[in-house]
Amino acid sequence: MTVPEETATKAATESPDSIPQPLAGLRVIDTTQELGELAARLLADLGADVVRVEPPGGGASRSTTPLTPDGRDSLHYAYRNAGKRCIALDYTVPRGREVFLRLLANADVWIDSEKPGRLDELSLSPGEVRESLPKLIVASISDFGQDGPYRDFEGSEMIGYAMGGMLYRAGAEHRPPVMPPGSHAYDTASVSAVFAVLSAVLVQKASGAGQCLDISVQEAVANLADWTIPVLTKYGAIQHRSGAGTYPIYPCRNGWVRMVIFSRRHWEALLDWMGRPEALADPALAEVVSRLGKQAEVDTALTEFFGTMDSQEAAREAQRRGLAATPLLYPGDVLDNEHTNARETFRSFEMSPGNEARFPSGFMHFDGVRMGPRARAPVPGQDRDRVLGGELDLDEAALDELAQAEVI
Repeated sequence: MTVPEETATKAATESPDSIPQPLAGLRVIDTTQELGELAARLLADLGADVVRVEPPGGGASRSTTPLTPDGRDSLHYAYRNAGKRCIALDYTVPRGREVFLRLLANADVWIDSEKPGRLDELSLSPGEVRESLPKLIVASISDFGQDGPYRDFEGSEMIGYAMGGMLYRAGAEHRPPVMPPGSHAYDTASVSAVFAVLSAVLVQKASGAGQCLDISVQEAVANLADWTIPVLTKYGAIQHRSGAGTYPIYPCRNGWVRMVIFSRRHWEALLDWMGRPEALADPALAEVVSRLGKQAEVDTALTEFFGTMDSQEAAREAQRRGLAATPLLYPGDVLDNEHTNARETFRSFEMSPGNEARFPSGFMHFDGVRMGPRARAPVPGQDRDRVLGGELDLDEAALDELAQAEVI
């Protein structure tokens, strides 16, 4: 939502207790592993009480790179699980499943990422669970959805990005496709799941009814596609890799700047800035179609123009003239630059015990406040006694029995 500039960064400086919690009171059970972990983290940012359920010993993503400098903890895990509580519970065995169903009975939302069919084998299919818990929202995140022709295909971050139609367009024409860094496809599915869950919560609050939500990584990534899918659908044309394409990148003396010029007004403003060089004097170049036909000549002139400039100063002057331009920054520069510092985009945060780092201070705003995590990611099983003992009323004898049977 749009917020006033002066209030847009309040959460970076205010205490956690003073930050509004739009999802306060919403209980979420999170059994995602690698795929979908960001979804419940974003709900926790908004104030939901998220209980992460991991296998005894911890989930596989706890060892996913990159790691903290001491090599003990996963930054990948820490980023996607901040603000959650955590218990260990093996719900694949009858005693564990019994406890798990009690957890779901106290919850509003369950987010899962098991492969399609796996929960059926455990007598925990979304439909089966909702027969006994009709108010529960069950969000199932998978590579290709719970049904359809690709349901049982093996998936991964790279496969999701490729099958969603984004990979073959990424990179220079004469080189292989290029994967974006991080977990772009899986995190995109997480954001799609959050949108679906929030929509379902509105229905749940109004009617008391839960839903089964089916989130596909392939479909979520396809919704990110630029012009590729619309052009194919409308004209039957298959586009190919074109590097920066119509959003060219120009080298500066200390980096790069990216600029896009479409309208005649922008083109005239650029010519004024450049001193109206003879190489770009052809009046036909005022039309974007003509410029695309002579992109090489335009790029040569702009490469020479920007070559002696500081990238940040070039982008700032372009923006002052009403032109769309931005410097390309290294990760370290993103963490500490004029724009992100002014917006307080990042703040110091304890990623794991003893490891503090610059961390995004929140992706969403509510009442002019950034909604970010209130606590670091949990250590394995840290909330066992509070959740299983205090909230499910399991006594010490029952907890000891479960521990000895390696259920928790």
